[in-house]
Order: sequence, then C-alpha cells, then structure tokens
Amino acid sequence: MFKRAITTTATTTTSPTNPTKWNTRLRELSKHRLFKEALNLYQQMLRSGHPPNAFTFPFALKSCAALSLPISGEQLHSHVIQSGCLPEPFIVTSLISMYSKSGLITNAHKVFDEMPQRSLTVCYNALIAGFVLNDRFFEAMELFRQMGRGGVGLNSITLLGVIKGCEGGNVGFGMGVHGCSVKRGLDCEVCVMNCLLTMYVKFGMVGFSRKVFDEMPERGLISWNAMISGYAQNGLATDVLGLYREMEGSGVRPDAVTLVSVLSACALFGAHGIGREIEGIVLCSEFGLNSFLANALINMYARCGNLSKAREIFDEMPAKNVTIFFC
Repeated sequence: MFKRAITTTATTTTSPTNPTKWNTRLRELSKHRLFKEALNLYQQMLRSGHPPNAFTFPFALKSCAALSLPISGEQLHSHVIQSGCLPEPFIVTSLISMYSKSGLITNAHKVFDEMPQRSLTVCYNALIAGFVLNDRFFEAMELFRQMGRGGVGLNSITLLGVIKGCEGGNVGFGMGVHGCSVKRGLDCEVCVMNCLLTMYVKFGMVGFSRKVFDEMPERGLISWNAMISGYAQNGLATDVLGLYREMEGSGVRPDAVTLVSVLSACALFGAHGIGREIEGIVLCSEFGLNSFLANALINMYARCGNLSKAREIFDEMPAKNVTIFFC
C-alpha cells in the first residue's frame, strides 16, 4: 500500500507544512474511526516530503490494525525502523498491538523480544492482551509470571488482560491473580473488580462473584448487570429478582441488559407480576422494545401461561427473527 519510502521529496500545495499539523489530522481521523482516510493522509504525507515521526506511527498502525491490513502494517514497521523511532515505548506498544490484532502474534512477540527496555509495564500489557486476543492463554499467564520474576510493575491494565485470559479455563490461576490484586492494592479499582466478578461467574462460582460484588467500594450499572446476569446464567432466579430490587433501592437505573436478565428470571420463576412491571418500564424507557427485550418478554409471558399476551407482543414486532419464532 505504501509504495513510497519515507524519504520521498515531492510536494503539494494543499498539505500541512509541518509534522505537528499532519499528526493532529491523523489523530482526529483515528479518533473518529476514519481509518481508511487516516492511511490515505499518511500516504499524502509521504508524497509531500514530510517524514513521519514518533507521534505519526501510532495512529497509522492503529488504522492498519482496524482495517485488517497486516501487509501495510509490516510496511509501516519498516518505516518505523528507517525513521529511528523504534526504541520509543509507545511505538513498540503500537506495533505489538497492530500485529496482535492482525493475528500475527509471532511478529508481536518478536517486536517485544527485540525492544531495548525490558522493564516497561505498558509493553508487557500489550503482549499479554495480544496473547489473550489470539487465544494463547498459557503464554499470557507465563508472561505475567515473568513480570513478577523480573520485578516489572503491575497495574490495573495488566490484571484486566490476564484475568480475561484466565476465563479460558484456569480458575486456579485466576484466583491467584485475585490474590495478587489484593496484595498490590489494585482490588479496590472498580474495573478490576468487575472483571474478577465476571471471571467467577463464568466458572459458576457465584458465591465468589457475590463476595467481590459486596466488597466493591462503589457499584455502577456495569457491576449490577454483571452480578444480575451471573445469577441469571446460573439459573438462580430468586437471587436475580432479589438483587434487582436492591438495585432499584440503590438509585441505579436499569438498562436493556438488566431487564433481559430479570425477565429471564421471571420466566424461570413464574413471576408474572414482576414481568408485567418490567414491560411497563421497557415501554416507558428511552431504549424501547428492541429484539432482545421482545424475545425476553415473549418467553416470559409464554412460560407464565399468558400465551395471548405473548402473541400480542409477537404480532406487534416490526421485524421478526428466527429466535422469536422458537421462544
């Protein structure tokens, strides 16, 4: 894609006149997810004879990853080497992320192994996230251990990446990471606690999930939804309804995710009255009756024996999918 080397000297009259302006435009395009336009601008920068610098490459690399353009990403890697920007930590992190998202995890690992500074948390975090993204959970856990052995500092981003990797099946390691978060004082961060809660739910360890939930210093909508959904996924209808009532009392407003879980519990428990209450909330809410909520309402009314109401909701649906037919 990038046919010109970064030493191109041709000029255009409509282009920015210094690298800062080019980088500002690249950043804005990337921020608004206009990745194709960002890469076109990068090419225009090369044609204009303005060499990219360390602040240019992260936006271009992000665009290559988003558009699944590994060959262009490799060409950008060569531009990074030509420019002498490779030692910069945020360039290394961008390269690792680009290769990981392109499915080239071996290339990402090679970039990591060749970086001059081996004690930078951000680079470890990027490769751990890359391993998890590519289902290389063992390598992610081993790199986490390597961080501990090498005295590399951990932060919440490290834990979020490795906890997600534990969901691949290693509950023992996940509990060890939980202990590590407590030891490092990171267990009070809501994002880490939400991730731990979700991990325990996926292992069916709802008691551990509730303990994490109860110990949270503050609970936002994500935390309530994670715990309510956890109960619903494990068939604990009574707990879903009880926690939903607690959520109402806390002042946190439910969203569509909350209500789908509550309706699922109503269907299992035969809680027709609560289900009707939820329908009223849905109809008065800003998110309206989407297909997920419609499926949940039809399923709830059908299981509670109110087939006429289930059919009424079905007939009022503007678009019907296969799932609705088999509720």
